[in-house]
This record gives sequence, C-alpha cells and structure tokens, in this order.
Amino acid sequence: MYPIVHLVDDDPDVLRALSRVLWSDGYTVVPSSSGEEFLEVYQPGDAGCVILDLMMPGKSGMDVQAELARRGHVPPIIYITGMVEIACAVKIMKSGAVDLLTKPVELDLLIEAVSQGLARDARIRNLLSRCAVARARLESLSSREREVLQYVSNGDSNAVVAEALGITVRTVKVHREHIRFKLEVRTTPELIHLLTEGGFSSMPVLPRDHRCGRTGTRRRNG
Repeated sequence: MYPIVHLVDDDPDVLRALSRVLWSDGYTVVPSSSGEEFLEVYQPGDAGCVILDLMMPGKSGMDVQAELARRGHVPPIIYITGMVEIACAVKIMKSGAVDLLTKPVELDLLIEAVSQGLARDARIRNLLSRCAVARARLESLSSREREVLQYVSNGDSNAVVAEALGITVRTVKVHREHIRFKLEVRTTPELIHLLTEGGFSSMPVLPRDHRCGRTGTRRRNG
C-alpha cells in the first residue's frame, strides 16, 4: 500500500498547484476543497499524512484535527496558512503538527515536511503493529502461565515461583518453556522487550504473603 498525501485547501489555485508539485514528485495525492470533504474521504487505515489549510470556511484546520482526535486517529499534519499569530503558531506546534508553512508555500520546504510526515506515520504504524503482535501473544497464555510470567518477568527464580504458586520446580520449568514457545522469546531481556511493546513495563506481581495451593485456591499465610 502506497502512502497517501491528503491535501486540503479551499483555494482551488493552491489545491491545483500543490497537487501538481506533489504528483510530479511521485506522491499519491488526494485533494479536498474543504475540511468536511476531507473527513468524508479520509480512511484511518490509509498510510500517509495530511497537508491542511489552517483557515477555511466551515471547519478550520484545527476543527478537522479535533474531529480526527475524536475519531481516535490523528495522522501527521502539515499546516499551511496565509498568516498566523505567534500564539496560534505555538499552539499548533504543541498539538503535534509536523510543520507550519506560510503561503506562498516554499516547495522545497513542503516536500521536506511531507517526507517527515510520512516517516513519522511509518514509525507510528510500525510501533502499533508490534504492540498488536505482542498483545496477541500475551493473550495466548493460560491463566497459570500468566501467573508464572508475573514472577518470571520480575526476576524471581524457579524455586521462588514454585513456592509462591504451590507447585513444583519442575512444573515451573514446564510453564516457562510453554511461555517461551508461545511468546517466541528465548531470553529474559527478549521477554521484557515483548512486555514493553505490549504496553506493560512489567507484569504486576502477586503479594509475597499470598500463596496458591495445589487446588488453585489462594490463602494468606500467617
């Protein structure tokens, strides 16, 4: 799938001129003459970035960004504008925009900004993909394997895990092998990396004064 550069501007001359420049540079361009039109055609699953006019009749550029945020996905945005106050420019850049370019747009700066936007989009999508894979692997674990993983991920030995869960060391080793196979990791650093990508800095550990008997029921010692 080729990345798409959405170009949104209510000025037909600007829309036509910038589209031609981007097309000639090899980009796939989808032009829209208003924020409303763009929101109708934009698909969150499409890779790419958006060149967005800041001031437009109807929905402004910031209105469009707010609507994208409400829908749950904001692609990299490059704002273009005829004029902008410093306070507004600061707000725009703090909102996460790739760049803010003033009209008439310098074409070299536009191409550079688009390149940065597409690179950012690729990084984000790659990260989301890795997170999804990591979560899917973690969800494949049984409840007992997740209990073992809680302790293993925090560096506990097999003996400590066995005592905490009321099982034998041999059983712990079997569970660890199953965990490594399902998660496709070989070492503890790989395991921690997978947990991080899955959105877990570490697995929460059960309190030390809790034990799991062989019947699977918890009891508090002492």
